[in-house]
Amino acid sequence: MIPSPKTRFLAGLLAATALFAPIPAMAQADRADERLLTDPFLQLPTEDGVHVVWFTEFEGEDHAVIMGEREFAAETMKMSRLAEDNQSWVGTQNGDGSVYPATAARDVWRHQAYVDDLTAGERAPYFVRSTDTGGETVESREFSLAPLPAEGQPLRILLTSDHQLKPMTPTNMQKIAENVGELDAVFFSGDLQNIPDRASEWFDDNRGFAFFPGLQGHAAYALAQSRTEGDITFDTTTTYHGGEIIQNAPLFPVIGNHEVMGRYNPAATLGSQFNDPRPRAVAEALYEANADLYNPSGDAQIREQWIADNSFNTTTYEEIFTLPSDGPGEETYYAIRYGDVFMIGLYGTRIWRSPSQGEGVRGKYREAAADLDTPDNWGWGEFIFEDMAEGSEQYDWLVSVLESEEFKSAPVKLALMHHPSHGMGDNSIPAYANPEQILDYDDAGRLSGVRYDYPVDADMFVNHVEPLLSDAGVQLVHTGHSHVWYRFVNPAGMNILETSNVGNNYGCYVEGHQARGNAPSGFDYDPADYAVTGDPHGYEPIMPTEFSPMTNASSGEDLPCIASNELTAFSVLETGADGTTVSSYVFDTTDPQGEVELFDRFELN
Repeated sequence: MIPSPKTRFLAGLLAATALFAPIPAMAQADRADERLLTDPFLQLPTEDGVHVVWFTEFEGEDHAVIMGEREFAAETMKMSRLAEDNQSWVGTQNGDGSVYPATAARDVWRHQAYVDDLTAGERAPYFVRSTDTGGETVESREFSLAPLPAEGQPLRILLTSDHQLKPMTPTNMQKIAENVGELDAVFFSGDLQNIPDRASEWFDDNRGFAFFPGLQGHAAYALAQSRTEGDITFDTTTTYHGGEIIQNAPLFPVIGNHEVMGRYNPAATLGSQFNDPRPRAVAEALYEANADLYNPSGDAQIREQWIADNSFNTTTYEEIFTLPSDGPGEETYYAIRYGDVFMIGLYGTRIWRSPSQGEGVRGKYREAAADLDTPDNWGWGEFIFEDMAEGSEQYDWLVSVLESEEFKSAPVKLALMHHPSHGMGDNSIPAYANPEQILDYDDAGRLSGVRYDYPVDADMFVNHVEPLLSDAGVQLVHTGHSHVWYRFVNPAGMNILETSNVGNNYGCYVEGHQARGNAPSGFDYDPADYAVTGDPHGYEPIMPTEFSPMTNASSGEDLPCIASNELTAFSVLETGADGTTVSSYVFDTTDPQGEVELFDRFELN
């Protein structure tokens, strides 16, 4: 693990999230100042403080958080990997939709201040101030912050994932802000954007759905709707701006496959770098075979950097966010206790590769025929980025977390993980297992094929992690990756929920409704390892408690899932004196004047 270059000034060992919803703007501006690349957003509260972060495209000086008569100076760092390329949508576009003819670094600075001497349960107004390179003062609007919530304090937490520049994300976030009320935290199960080193996807993609604008109410996505009533068709366009959320409620993400960049090559397009990771073990073996060439001095930091640059990295993700970093995974996996909630953030994801088995494809199930004699070009199947099987560093860390008094005493226990070992979506297969490599040879003994198999009984989460979580009393696992909504309850009573339907869905695979088409074919695989419908491990989906938003088009039967490019859904976890509930809501984007409707609610016991 390469330490993040971010300046760390974290207070406390295990800190939690909080607080609170917007208060009316009172001072500096009645709208966002475009000289700030983002509004401020909240990170990692402590017992009496919270971190405030914002970004600019100027280094400037005198960056500070202002709270009445108090000022808190920020520390500034330049982001090390952010860039744009010919697939960026930012600035004045050329005819091909690009403004950058080649990959070029983009200068972005991160500012972070730690605000202390706060009181649990009390909000305080704040804004941020920066001085730009011309000496002009730039100020944000006023928002509110608070420290770690006290035990027993009611909480309202948004569960979300897979924003990933999907077209319904601004709609989803706007409806949350309009209907849910005060949020105390956002738990995000990965895939925040598409290409993590492409700056505009975080800040200002001018198609209207970059990451920060969606969560700060500054998006501008025009969503076209068409609906028919009787003989009349209504065509309308509604512009959605997202919601003012993370300025007032701390954000806690976990790593999805879209937070991981592949081999680093600043001359290549960002997309090609993103799609070119290889297992760390492969990079380590190559390094050891050529150590005298790559690192004649034997410097340990040079070794680690070379291996990361030639395998995969989460550099930009770690630089952007301030998360608990006291475990062996630093910010890549962590645990936090705040108020009555204990959240475990797992590093559970892998590279996504095409299911196509065409000869020219480097995919899930095979290497491209032209690359057989060039292992440096192999993709190594859908390999897992961070091991979590028994005996791994992450597994041992998880055991220690589950044995801690902070975990055991928490009334509410949940885990976040991007990949869905259990699921109704397309990405629930192949199993969450290390790919088993199969080498084929012709009659002359020459390599003729490289294939990959994923036995379902080797699933890493199901065999090793799920039993740990269930036995320890974890009540909920929140996943993502398939862009759908569904839930299960495992035999031990642990709920499993994916709630990531924000458009560009990948289907809901229920018998009699849809069948997965991404299983292998034409090879000697066991079909039982690749379920064409339902959960690959046999769990039965739970029908929504209030009503089913989707039905089978042919049979009219209610479906236990939402997979739609018209219906968008979100879920909120609420704690209080009456217990803890998870409520899911749906909004029909074809009816802009329609209501957000509760369609499922269950208790965490």
